[in-house]
Order: sequence, then structure tokens, then C-alpha cells
Amino acid sequence: MTYLPLSKFKYNRNGIGSKGPEEIEAEYHQRMNNPAAIVTALHPKLENVRLLSSFGTPTNASSDAFKYPIFYIETRKTNFLINQIAIQSKQLSKYLSGQLLPRVAVQSFINTLLKNEIIFTNEIEGVKTNPEEIGTIIMTMHNQPSKHDRRLESTIRMYRDSLGNKLPQIHELADFRDIYNTLLAGEIKPSDFPDGEHFRNKSVMIGNDTKVVHIPPQNEDGINRALTELIAYMNDDTLIPIEKALVSHFMFENTHPFIDGNGRTGRYLLSAYLSNKLDQLTGLSVSTTIHNHLQGYYKLFSEADELENRAELTFFIEGMLQIISDGQMDILNELNSQRTQLHATFDHFKKTHADLTELQKEIVYLYIQSALFTQSNTYALQDREVESILHTPDQSVVQIKRDIQTLTDLQIIHLIKRRPLQHVINPDLLNL
Repeated sequence: MTYLPLSKFKYNRNGIGSKGPEEIEAEYHQRMNNPAAIVTALHPKLENVRLLSSFGTPTNASSDAFKYPIFYIETRKTNFLINQIAIQSKQLSKYLSGQLLPRVAVQSFINTLLKNEIIFTNEIEGVKTNPEEIGTIIMTMHNQPSKHDRRLESTIRMYRDSLGNKLPQIHELADFRDIYNTLLAGEIKPSDFPDGEHFRNKSVMIGNDTKVVHIPPQNEDGINRALTELIAYMNDDTLIPIEKALVSHFMFENTHPFIDGNGRTGRYLLSAYLSNKLDQLTGLSVSTTIHNHLQGYYKLFSEADELENRAELTFFIEGMLQIISDGQMDILNELNSQRTQLHATFDHFKKTHADLTELQKEIVYLYIQSALFTQSNTYALQDREVESILHTPDQSVVQIKRDIQTLTDLQIIHLIKRRPLQHVINPDLLNL
């Protein structure tokens, strides 16, 4: 028999009738006692879907809402996906290390992923962002004082910090609030600020005007209980890291400790953790891939929240592992394609412009990398970066500037900005 969530297991094979409560309970205990089962001390808020109104008004919650501890079984599919993700992470790490791509291409690609991650984590919540605005912040914030006075600057800074192995540490309840305050500075309306000591102290419902899908703990006491359990779980180093990350992601979103910003906070925590435990490119694909699988992502939560499934996360973990693996494959396919194009473009350029000096060819190579691995001129390489990369004791900045001007006169590159100076490759050279 196919291994199914308990809410589906109860139905007979022919779809007529259902198994009795005793048989379902026996199956639950059999799963809990499976040698491959991991049973946690986390008690999420579960929903009896029959007690949720289809018109947006919840009825009384089930008395069993917090009864069941989260557990999951390490299935063959789970193990396969974890192994696949590890293999793909090693392939991505080769790109990050410079083994397969030059550093300008790598950094340009990281900037693009970072931009997409910010856009999509907001878009999932219906928050619109300006890509050009984000790009300007990404490209200039390292030269600006840390005032967080530009929209999303604080969010971008926290994501950038996570790429530098600055994993947020959570040891007490206030740490969740501190992360939330910094990540979403300027993004939360005053009316949606938490009204408790650290978290919300009023009831909220998750859903829309016609249907409620989840009612998290209804006050700060319930939130504190759930997150105290979660902190202990998150700091247990005996657990498999990626499984721990996904269970933690579910528990945080299930608890929904804030009035607004829970999804963005939860996805940031997952992204930061994967960046540190796997690689930066995997971490920076979380929200983008979730956005591409949004209905499936919501379905995983809905199924895991269901009381009939008794807090089993086997299928949630399998589904999330598949989403992460798919995101990695998307990145690998894109990098492999762009790498091929980079080599072909530059090889063709060298043949058709053999009269240029070696320094001029090196300058062009940097601009080609920037063009192929970014999605907008906002993220394009600045002249001062070209000078910094190519400047050596034998190669003066003055000569680099002269050659940039020569290449401009030859219409190989174009000036697009004066403050700071910024050139881009002639797009005709990229079309072989």
C-alpha cells in the first residue's frame, strides 16, 4: 500500500467508506514507533478542518489542537533527496569557489539571486518592490553608513550578512523579536506592530475573506510556549541539519508569532540556515523557488496543519526537500548555460578583435561577465571595480582608464552612468 498522510490513509482503496478510528489510531502508533521515526518535543497548533468555517469565522478549536508532537519518518525518498541536495550543493560550491567561473561572474550572479530573493519573498506576501531600487542598494550599501534609512536596506543587509556565515543565533524569545525588528525595519505598519512583550497578544486567522485555513496560538502565552520548544529544538546539534531547518520552518509559520511579516521572517531564517549549512546559492534560491511552487508550498502547510494527520511532517519534509532540490537544479542549469555562453562569446570576441592589447581584452572580459550574469544594468560592473580588479604593480589605474576610454571610442563598451562611472558591453557583441 502506498504510504499516505493519515487523512488520506483512512479511505479504502475503492474510495468508498473509510477506515474506523481504531485502525487509524493503530496506524498512527505504528508510524510513531517505526525505527526510522524521529519524534520531537514540538507541539504545533493543529486544525480540525471541519471546525473551520468556509465564511471566514472559526468555530471552537478542537481540544486535541496541541495534543500531538511533531514526528516524521526518514523514508527512502527523504534520504534520496537529502543526498541529491548535498551532491548539487557541492556542484554549486565549485561555482562559488571560482573553479568553474571567474569571480566577477560569480558575484554578479549572487547579486541577481539576492535581488530576486528580496522581490519574491515580498511578492509572496503581496508586497511590491522596485527591482531597480533594490539593485541600487545592493550595489552601493557597502559604501554607505548603516543608517537603514532606505526602504529594504535592513532586509538586504541581513541577507548579505547570512552569505558571510553570520548565522542568526536564537537562544531566547527576544532573539526572534530582534531579528524581526531588524529584518523588517520600516516594512511593518504601526498598526501591525506586535502588541505583546515580544510577539502579538491577540488572535489572528490565516486565510482570506471566504476561507480560514489556520488559526495559530491565540495569545502571547501560547506563542511563548511554542517558540520555547522551538528554541530547544533549533539548538539540538544531534539532528540532521536540513531536516531540522524544515521542521523549524514549519513550526515557526504554524505559530505565526507576529501580526504581519511572519512569512518573510520564516523564509529569511530558512535561507540564512541553508546558506550556512549548504551553500550561498542554495540559500538565495529559497523564496524564488517557493514562489515558483507557491500552491504546492501552501498545500504542504495545509496538510501538515491538519489535525487528522497528527503532526506528521514526513510529507512536508519530502515536499520541501523537492522544492529545494528543484531550486538548485534551476540554478545549475542557468549557470551551466551562461558559462557556455561566456566562453563562446569571449572566444569569438578575441578572434574578431585580435588587434586589441591583452589588458583591453581583460577589460572586455570583465564587462562580458557582468552582462551575462546580471539581469539589469543597475547591477552592472562599475569602472572603479574594473580598476580594482586589474590594478597591479605593473598595471596602473591610469592605463586602465585610458583603455576603457579606447574601448568606448571603438563602441565595444558604452557609458551608461557618470556618478559613479559605469560602462556596459555593446549588446551586439553578446549575440553570436
